[in-house]
This record gives sequence, structure tokens and C-alpha cells, in this order.
Amino acid sequence: MELSGDLASTPLAGHWAVVTGASKGIGLGIAHGLARADGRRSVLTHVADVSDREAIDGLFASIAAQLPHLDVFVANAGSGNIVPFLELTADEWDRTLALNLTGAFLCCQGAARLMVERPTPNQSILVVSSIRALGAVPGRLAYAVTKAGVNQLVRVGAVELAGHGIRVNALSPGITATPLSMERNPAVFAEMAATVPLGRAGTPLDMAAAAVYLSSPSAHFVTGVNLVVDGGESLR
Repeated sequence: MELSGDLASTPLAGHWAVVTGASKGIGLGIAHGLARADGRRSVLTHVADVSDREAIDGLFASIAAQLPHLDVFVANAGSGNIVPFLELTADEWDRTLALNLTGAFLCCQGAARLMVERPTPNQSILVVSSIRALGAVPGRLAYAVTKAGVNQLVRVGAVELAGHGIRVNALSPGITATPLSMERNPAVFAEMAATVPLGRAGTPLDMAAAAVYLSSPSAHFVTGVNLVVDGGESLR
């Protein structure tokens, strides 16, 4: 995705951005947000399983071949199921870690290596985490553990990559109105949304606004942070 245009309305003008898991939900919202921070909106697509190491290698080979440089990388791909502690299988645990944590690390590492190889004035890595890493909710063990790991990945990455001018941050959504979350159990979704202090669930565009800020030159002195975007949900 090439982002260019007038800086007053397109803060990511001239940037190239990659978003994983951008086919739907929060990832799609972030991709739309980056496109609006564009000007020309040139979009390229690539299908890859982020839980598969060879697929990640293929993704970055494609990025290196097609893009002149990489300014913004958003590691968004991730998933998780609600499974009680005593029923969580080793296979489910391994699948969740492979996608949410190992996949996120390998993608961030691949992005950082390309950024170091082809430096530009504003280079940013953003990892989509979750407020589930901040509390203890029954049935979310594997998911919460991976997101807590992601938060530490961001902190250490921010320190190690600062010398290369690469910023690394996390974005932690609360309950968000995506097709998947609303279709799984509409009654539970509505009940959870009603507990949010600001009175509603977040939207993918709420997350996009935060992602654009953290990826833009406006956040040039922001690195290693975990920006919680949850309407106050995690305060309860």
C-alpha cells in the first residue's frame, strides 16, 4: 500500500505500509485508515499464513521484491478461542502461540530487517495486542498469554531498534464490533459492550485512528508504548 499526497490531510504521504490480517475486522479497518492517510491508495495483496514460518519468508520475499522500502508494518494477524483452563489442549495452545506470538515476532523481525536495509525518515512497527493481556478473564488463557508476550516483544524491540530509527509500539483494543465477534454470540457481545464506560464497543475505525497516529511522523518520539483503545473497559 503506497501512502502519498498532501501532508496536511495525508500524514503518511510517501510511505509504504504492510498490514497482516487485513482481510477483515480490525486489520481491514487499519488498512482503510492507512489508505485514508494516503492520497494515491495503491494497494497490493499477498496471501500468507502467519503461523507458518515458510509462508512468512515468502511474504517478506514478496515485500522486498515489490516495494522500494518499508515505512510502516502492522502485525495484526491473530486469533483466539474461549476455552476453559482444564479443557485447553496442547494443540490449541501451540496453534495460538504459533499465530499470535511466534508469527508476530517473525513478522516484526522480518520488517525490521528490511527497514534497516532500506532506511527512511519515518519507520514504524505496530503490533496489535489486546486488553486481555492486562487482566485475567476465564477461558482466555492462551490468548492472554500470547498478547502479554507481544507486549514484552514491543518493549524490547523498541529498545533494540531505536538506534536504527525504528519505532515499535503496541495497540490494545477492547471489545470491538467486528463481524466475527458479533456473529459468534450476539447476546454475549451486547452484554459485554454494555459494560464499557463510554457506552459502546469499539469499531475497527477507532483502532485505525490510533494506528495511523502511532505510525505517523506525529508520533516521532513515541516508542515502546502500549496504547489502550477500549472506551475504559480495562479500568473496571
